Amino acid sequence: MTAGGTANTSTRAPRAAMVERILATTPLSAPVQAALRTVPRERFLPGLPAEETHRAAARRGYEAWASTPATVTVMLDQLDVQPGDRILEIGAPDGYSTALLSVLTGRCGTVLTTDFDPAAIRGNTTGLHTLCHSNITVVGGDLTARPHLPYDRVLLHDPTGIHPALAREVADGGRLVLPLRLRGLERTVAFTRDRDLLVSDSIRPVPGHTPRPRRTAVFLTARARLDAAGHDVDPAALRDAVRGPQHLVRTGVTLPALLIPRLDLALATTQPVYGRLYLETVSDQRAPLGSPYPGGVSAVWTRDTLTFLDLEPHPDNTVEIRAAAYGPDRHRTADLLAYDVQIWDSQRREGPDPRIRIHPPSSAGDTPRPGQMVTAARAQVVLGWE
Repeated sequence: MTAGGTANTSTRAPRAAMVERILATTPLSAPVQAALRTVPRERFLPGLPAEETHRAAARRGYEAWASTPATVTVMLDQLDVQPGDRILEIGAPDGYSTALLSVLTGRCGTVLTTDFDPAAIRGNTTGLHTLCHSNITVVGGDLTARPHLPYDRVLLHDPTGIHPALAREVADGGRLVLPLRLRGLERTVAFTRDRDLLVSDSIRPVPGHTPRPRRTAVFLTARARLDAAGHDVDPAALRDAVRGPQHLVRTGVTLPALLIPRLDLALATTQPVYGRLYLETVSDQRAPLGSPYPGGVSAVWTRDTLTFLDLEPHPDNTVEIRAAAYGPDRHRTADLLAYDVQIWDSQRREGPDPRIRIHPPSSAGDTPRPGQMVTAARAQVVLGWE
């Protein structure tokens, strides 16, 4: 059997269709495309129909969105594995990504995959053993149980495992990639090492994925939910606000739909309070809060005023950006949000993404400016522009 394994025609067709779906929404390097066409995902999700295995998330892992084939593929593309690389993988959800890494680094490279959960180790190795990958080592246990070499590439599947010590395991010129929820936004992030810090150089949305509100999101109406992303919110005050009149400001900005995630990320970086507002289509309501948009829209709020982007799709796949607000301070807050959109459009639309830096808990200095902190248990994750 080859390193990638063999599969019959009934599984090759869904695999090829999966690759084409992903390519329709995001570019991928030729090596990643080849690996996707080689490794049979169905080996790692036994019992599911072939078509479903090529869409489904893993049965375990950080969050479902972080273990879908599309997310794993984008992370591998950002990782930029080279033949012969030494690779460390932490918390693989089902072994599929491990097999892909094995193909990418080749026979001269090595993949060390580790997890503290013995059940996960057993599940992952079951699929890997059927494919005869000779360059994979599986190690159970915590950080102390694995060899601590400088690795050329590190793939971390669970961002709650972010630890400043990981910087020392990334070789000079190496890369670390992980999925990360940034103030309600789901992104995959690639980091390079800068002395004892990890500094991002690539932040990408998950292709073909429509985020849904988390269970902690607050209902403002029967069809509107606010994901406050850890910020304080007064649900009663905002429910009163949305019963009142709306103030709508046209920004004069129209974007290709593919640029909306970049605008969202910019607002998440600069706003002191930021979350996501999810609006559903309402057939029996004459005046919904705003235009429903897949995956939610950027929102900011005070105790009694809610302000958010009102996105109006056009037939040419562009989106008109407006700022809508409810509450006693609606005129001022809608004007401010519209101004921030206009500044981004004129100054940052064509520029680089913001930077994310992972610091040890005591090394980031004074409290960063509002809107730049992302909660992590054992590190400070700072989001901002240079």
